[in-house]
Amino acid sequence: MDRAAKCCLAWLNPEQEFLPTGGYEVAHDTGRWWDAMLRFEAATGTQIPAHADAAMMRNLRTLTDNPAALLMNTARLPGPLEKIKVNPHNLRESLLACTALVRHRRSDWARQQGRKLVGTIHKLLDPDSQLNYEKLAVIAGGPLTTDQLMVQRSPAGQWFNATATTGRAIEAIVWFHEATGDARAMELAKRLAEVHLRHVIAPTGDVRAELRDPNHVGHTHSYCGTLRGLLLYGLASGDRQYVDVVAATYRKGLWGAAISHSGWTPHDQGKIRFADKVGDPIGEHASCGDVAQIALWLALRAGQTDLLDDVERLVRARLLPSQIVNPKNPRSDGAWGVYSHPFGQGAILDVFAAVLHSLADFHEHMVTRAANGALSVNLHFDIATPALTMRSKRGTNATLLITPKQCCDLRIRVPAWASRESVRLAIADKPLPLRWDGPFLVIARNNVTAGSAITLQHDLPQRQTVEEMPVSHRKFNLTWRGDEVVSCEPKVPIYPGKRPL
Repeated sequence: MDRAAKCCLAWLNPEQEFLPTGGYEVAHDTGRWWDAMLRFEAATGTQIPAHADAAMMRNLRTLTDNPAALLMNTARLPGPLEKIKVNPHNLRESLLACTALVRHRRSDWARQQGRKLVGTIHKLLDPDSQLNYEKLAVIAGGPLTTDQLMVQRSPAGQWFNATATTGRAIEAIVWFHEATGDARAMELAKRLAEVHLRHVIAPTGDVRAELRDPNHVGHTHSYCGTLRGLLLYGLASGDRQYVDVVAATYRKGLWGAAISHSGWTPHDQGKIRFADKVGDPIGEHASCGDVAQIALWLALRAGQTDLLDDVERLVRARLLPSQIVNPKNPRSDGAWGVYSHPFGQGAILDVFAAVLHSLADFHEHMVTRAANGALSVNLHFDIATPALTMRSKRGTNATLLITPKQCCDLRIRVPAWASRESVRLAIADKPLPLRWDGPFLVIARNNVTAGSAITLQHDLPQRQTVEEMPVSHRKFNLTWRGDEVVSCEPKVPIYPGKRPL
């Protein structure tokens, strides 16, 4: 995460008002930057440098200084005039930035801007809950984008896909409500959740055929963002149907359609607009983070704890190996992005800011505390918290070393793929009987002593999987040890012995 946060800072251009130039869109990327960096700051305590904070605050105020309160490129800041577009894709990023500033900086300005944008969306929804994009452009005061993905409309009463605009915005609207208590925001989230439930979700749990139609312009990250929003709305409102349908789609529809077992996610959904040299859709890493976060929320907030295995696998098998390490180029060192090779790398701000957002969430939920004071170790990564220190080692076997800093009941997740007969638990090198509660080992507080190391060991069974690309039908044979890929045939950029094909 530290490397990714430094990369976010490196994208600020001192020759152009410290704007994040060179990416998808300055306005969009400014919202992503604020959301990711404030989440990183909250998760780690590492503060944004004062000069970057001040410059980006000025930029955010300028980019949202329009009657809609929408992030929008403007002639008041450096940049080509042809890039000044009203882009409804930015509804989500505008509210993410406002929410982060309310939550972490208690910003009254951000609270007011968020409320203004919520009011704008309310005002522009037609009776069938399609957003009137032309009126949005009039209110914001600029030309409407011509990108077909962002301005799809259908005749009233017919099926439509607005995942790239209002669908992906639902999660930000829910979070804005949680940060501010704004009732209008929750009313808006309810209305949008209801319509996207009808248009995005298939009762069977499959990805809807309309979305997968090769003539339909779609976007995997926006689709996953809409699922995130529906899930968060269900959790916030207590309406279980939203949780259940997202869980069903996650378990049945996503795998193979929107993401592979190792975490490849296509940029495009439906029509392939951006293809690699052999015709397969290019990939991007943000959607992998999206899917892992959906799994995390279903596990920790909806009781589906088996999905924690998916979270850790996607981080270990895709996100960590795909991060660029290149200290000679600060604008790529620590980045993720859009990538051509199915096991490749890329560097573009909106994507790696989204991945940083996801990693900050995983970091904050590696270890959680229940209402009764018990600690749960949910993910096996290195971390130091006020309650414990944890170190993960992978060799012949997996070893998790936990050093408590206080006495309390402790629960430690064991991956389902680890054989039960291989599991060993010890405190200060003394074996401890295994008490299971689902996938968790339970240690009573009377066995926990501050400063006495607890060691969990289990095997790393080897297995093979095959991933086939959708157009070229290229096959990649992956060898796994536990939840990590140790080799691939043919060789690929991100795994050991890597070389580009």
